[in-house]
Amino acid sequence: MDVSVPRLPAGEILKQLAELFALPASDRHVYCVFGPYPALRPFQRKLREQVELGNLNRRGTVEYVSVNRALVRQLKDAGTYDRAVRLADDRRDDELRRLVSAAFRELVTRRIEPDSVAGLVLADFELLYAHELGEHDVSLARQVAINGKRVCLVVPGTMRDSRLWIFDEDQESRRQFPEALVFRNSGWVFELAEEG
Repeated sequence: MDVSVPRLPAGEILKQLAELFALPASDRHVYCVFGPYPALRPFQRKLREQVELGNLNRRGTVEYVSVNRALVRQLKDAGTYDRAVRLADDRRDDELRRLVSAAFRELVTRRIEPDSVAGLVLADFELLYAHELGEHDVSLARQVAINGKRVCLVVPGTMRDSRLWIFDEDQESRRQFPEALVFRNSGWVFELAEEG
């Protein structure tokens, strides 16, 4: 564990996030919750429930976005899903990356731009990382978390050597999470303590 990142139980992190989403914000507010998959999945369900109940909505609507599901929906809505499947089948990886990247950018900006939206909770990034887009496109969260908007990233990972490593359980899948999104000494980064 990194000393500058508190390791907290799920209930305490939910309380902290509710407080953070309630504060006024004028600069970039990017919050990050990380932990191992076994602890993260139940936490995500609790967080999603809190978002759906409106418990983070004191400054406007907060939306929970499962990136994997929403990205597929975005591709289908844009009429580019079948093309993405063909590009994947034909191993035209560069074109597929551009298509998925554009869909992710459209998804996040479209969801956060309305005046009524105070922020987004983004979870389930596997699809982005499967297409090697993670380190580039996830940083979009920092770009859109301006003018009172906030983004909370929920990621599977562990802090080691003062860096957040995601998908840490599998050596081949392990990636460093973009440092620009981990404001370690801000009080905005939380390690989920496994309960049991």
